Amino acid sequence: MRRWLSMAAAGVLIGLLLTGCSSSNQKANTVHNDSSHSGHSHSYKDGIYTAKSSPDERGAVGEITLTIQQGKIAKADYRGIQKDGKVKDVDYGKTSGKIENPEFYQKAQQGVKGAAAYGPKLIETQNIDQVDSISGATVSHKQFTEAAKSALEQAK
Repeated sequence: MRRWLSMAAAGVLIGLLLTGCSSSNQKANTVHNDSSHSGHSHSYKDGIYTAKSSPDERGAVGEITLTIQQGKIAKADYRGIQKDGKVKDVDYGKTSGKIENPEFYQKAQQGVKGAAAYGPKLIETQNIDQVDSISGATVSHKQFTEAAKSALEQAK
């Protein structure tokens, strides 16, 4: 069974790779392959680019502002924004300004803290695909990745 799954996964991967290679729009594929440590220079235009993710099940979005200098990501400010427009910060998870459910508040704050690590990791690696998801901040990771790819697409 395990061998069959490995073969199936390899087949799907090969299919995806072939589909990507046959695409006439090579620009779409470059976002995933950008990597400063492989010796390739980025083709990003200097400037400040902001993008938002699609909303999660609670209506919250991720928003990133990237500053590109000399073709590289110099700043990456990421924040979660609740449905009501409030930034997810030290008050996220409180009810009417109070910690009424300590377990929920702790989980919410773990997500905020994890999401705060994504921007610095993107600056360090210069590669979205090398920013790993942090436990407790997986929805934020998905939104971070979506917003960052959108902002980098603008910077091309």
